Amino acid sequence: MNKLSIVFTMLIAVVLISSCTSTLEENNTFYVGTYTKKESKGIYKISISKEGKLNKIGLVAATNNPSFLAKSKDSKTLFTVDETDKNGTGFVKSYKIENDSLILISTSKSGGAHPCFVTVNNKNQVLVANYSGGNVGLLNAKNTGELSDLVAVQQHTGKGTTKRQEAPHAHSTWFHPSKNEVISVDLGTNQLWFSTIDTSKNEFFYQSENIKTG
Repeated sequence: MNKLSIVFTMLIAVVLISSCTSTLEENNTFYVGTYTKKESKGIYKISISKEGKLNKIGLVAATNNPSFLAKSKDSKTLFTVDETDKNGTGFVKSYKIENDSLILISTSKSGGAHPCFVTVNNKNQVLVANYSGGNVGLLNAKNTGELSDLVAVQQHTGKGTTKRQEAPHAHSTWFHPSKNEVISVDLGTNQLWFSTIDTSKNEFFYQSENIKTG
């Protein structure tokens, strides 16, 4: 197994299944995000057979540190972070999914350094967790997949008890499946941050006390 194959296997947790069936009678495909400091060049597409054999289709988008990916609800757009720190911010990108290709649609600032997680809901609202920035950014996406500029930022405050927790480190952020609520996980502060999105003011609204997780 070569080094790139090892990367694919290690990052299987962040892949996105692009065709869902009850059995693996036909090849299913998915995308893998990677870190690009060494051999990797960006986002790759992989197929898995019914026997569980992985086959690399190839590089579908050359981009910098696409460490986390998310599909739009209609499966026409792939959103990815650009986990970097350029003048205090990273980036979010959107790609049109077209056969075995990804076509870049747009790039927007994430609101903080080293974005490590991105998600989108059925309203085409996009949340991104910025690890080094210690915050969560909000953007909107059109039906075409084009991202808006940054709409709002939720800045976390506080710290934990270890050397890794001397400042906030937003690690993931989630839309509640049945409530108008956002739950953000912060590794640096050992907290879950609960809020809603006030679309009239384009800002986060804290609706409850933050909960310590450890």
